[in-house]
Parts: sequence; C-alpha cells; structure tokens
Amino acid sequence: MSRIGILAGPYPVDDQLGGIGLRLWEIAQVLADAGHQVTICAPRASDFSHPGVSIVAGREEEVAASSDAVVTTDLPNAQVLLAAYEHGTFLVAENAPPIEHLHFDSFAGPDADALYRDTVARWRLQLLLSDHLLVRSEAERASTLGALVAAGRMSAAHHRVGADLASLVSLVPIGYNRHSLRTADTAAARTGAECELLWNGGVWDYCRPDPVLHALAADPTSAFRLRLLYAPPPDRLEGLLARADDLGMADRVLLPEAPVAHRARDGWVKAARAVVITGERTAENMTCHRLRLRDAALYRLPVVVDGYGATGDLVAALGIGPVVDPNYPQALAAALRHAACDGPERDGYLDALDTARSPRRGRFALERHLAPLLGLLESGHRAPDRTDRHHQDAIHTLLTCHPGLREQAPAVI
Repeated sequence: MSRIGILAGPYPVDDQLGGIGLRLWEIAQVLADAGHQVTICAPRASDFSHPGVSIVAGREEEVAASSDAVVTTDLPNAQVLLAAYEHGTFLVAENAPPIEHLHFDSFAGPDADALYRDTVARWRLQLLLSDHLLVRSEAERASTLGALVAAGRMSAAHHRVGADLASLVSLVPIGYNRHSLRTADTAAARTGAECELLWNGGVWDYCRPDPVLHALAADPTSAFRLRLLYAPPPDRLEGLLARADDLGMADRVLLPEAPVAHRARDGWVKAARAVVITGERTAENMTCHRLRLRDAALYRLPVVVDGYGATGDLVAALGIGPVVDPNYPQALAAALRHAACDGPERDGYLDALDTARSPRRGRFALERHLAPLLGLLESGHRAPDRTDRHHQDAIHTLLTCHPGLREQAPAVI
C-alpha cells in the first residue's frame, strides 16, 4: 500500500462537483479499492466518503510532502509540483494540451497573450516533471507523444521500457467505476422530469444547444422536449431563451429551477430518452472526448453528436448514437428521432451501449484503464530519464526562461 495525494486544483469534490472533480473522485475510488490510501486536496470540505479515501480542504503542500505519489490535474500548482519532484515523489498528471483555455473569459483581456504564454509554460513543466501522464482520448495521446518529443522528453530509455510507451502515457478515457455503475443501474428516474432529449453539460462557447432548437422547430412529426441539466451563464441563457421563443419552442425548453446536486443526477438523467451534444468546429472539439459521453454510457442513453472530432469519431466507432452535421436541421431532427424513438435504430444504439458499458471489459470501465497506472505504482519505478543530464538541462532552461513558474499561477478558471 502507498499514500497517494490527488491535487484537485480549483475543482470541488462534493455534491456540486463538475466533470473534472467527478473524474478525480472516481479515480480515487479505484486507487483505494486497489489498496492505496488516497487523500484528495479540494477547494473546500466535503461529506463524500469511500473506504481508503479522504478529502481535505487545501493543504496541497502538506499532502504532497507526505505522499509516495501525487496525481494532478492538467494545470497543477507548479510550486507544489516542483517541490514534489525534487523530493523524489512519483508524479502522475492528467494531461491535456492547453487548447480549451483559449475559450476562457480570462484570455479575452489585453494581457491574454502573456497569460497564455504562462499557461503553456506551466503545461510544459508538467510534461517534463511527470513520471506518467494520463490522457482521455486517442487524439490526446497522439498529441501528447508529439509534445513530449518537441519538449525533449522522449528518449531511447523510454522506448526500451516498452515500445508502446505505456510506461510514460496511458489512455484513461472518459468513464466511470463500478460503484457509479451500480448506483446508476439501481436509481429510479425522477418523477416529473421526463424529457426526450437531455443537454447534460457543455457550458463553454464551443458547445451550443442552439442547433437542437432549430432541428426541433423544423420537425413537425415530434414534440420533443429539450432539458438543460445545467443552465448556461445568464447572458447566453437570455439569448437561448429568446431564440426558443422566436421559434415557438419556449414551452419545450426545460430549465432546472435550482442547481442539480450530484447525488440527484441519476434520477434527472434517467428520466431522459437520449443525450444530445452539439458543438462547433474547434480545435478543442477535434482533440477531446467531451465529458458528457460518461452519462450516455453510464445511463444507457443513445447520444446524438456532431462529427467535429474525437467525440464524434468515438460515438461512430462504438455505434452508440448518430453522428450528424448540426448545421442541417432536417438531418439533425432525423438523428434525434432515431435516438429517442423506439425502433430499430434506437435498439441498435442500445445494444452497442450494452457492449461498451461492460463493467470490467467495456470502453468506459475505469478499473480496466487504470490497470497500467496501478502496475506502475506497485512497481515503484520512476521515469527512466529522471537523472538524465539532458532532461535536467531542459527543466533548468524552462525555469530560467520562465522564473514565474516558481510563483503562484494566475487564476484562469
């Protein structure tokens, strides 16, 4: 057994947790089930409990210093990361190139270029210091391997350990663990929450429900209701509701009256017939698997998605829903009917979901995908280039060029 600290950064791990907080919580459960003692450092206290897992507010430096291994988000506190590295702690980073960050409001001001340079430098530091990197999609794995080469981190030593480079990077897709699967399977649908289509997240600008409204307005054969599980920011919500009113759809767009607690999500989601995710043609959508995929598999709901990148590619490969260009309302309307209405198309999606959501062997089973990391933690082997002079020189050069990395990072989320 080893002590593992998980640094959740700005993401809470409580009943108001979001996608990243939920992912870290479920990873922590799998690590604890394997016999490790896990401490999650979150922004605030929590009443979540699981054998072998504790949640503390703050205390990143303290937890990192007392841990044998530290798991971080994609932009951890660089001060803590450096201290842990210098202490010889095994470092694991949830890695995603800083692409979606350009959508954040914090990068819209006059200092956007300087802030983004700092963000990229912190990501590069993470690439250099981590013993192991976790990625969420095949596209992110490919981009991460390329980034490691460009950063000077790739070496013959890594290749000698294994030609698949699995000791350095492992794919842990968007998914869930057996505890969440058991809870979801036994939960009852929420009475009065019935709807055909669920928009279960995606508040960034590159995820837009607007095309769904146009598709429903163009379809005289259905009276589908679209439920937004989470309301967009006020300015975007106002525009969305105005568009729904213009299309005669105002009574078919359902909004939460209050924030939906995590432990209430099961009932809300299970009251839907299908999940819909429409986004824009952006670099972020091309490389990532959107977190909404978790709900499609966990609750056995067909998912309707655009074909603008990795998410659509995965849905098509698994056969768990229709992939369509959202710019064509009639095509999107047909896809929504196929996903939500009983018939051979929906039956095919449900059969594919049954295969993809197998508790131990399925695409979404975290226990399966975390096996390589668990093996590394058991072996205790650090990255083979930790003491390599060229690797040390690369770290020194980065810190010299960006001395601010030793200071507190500006808030970007």
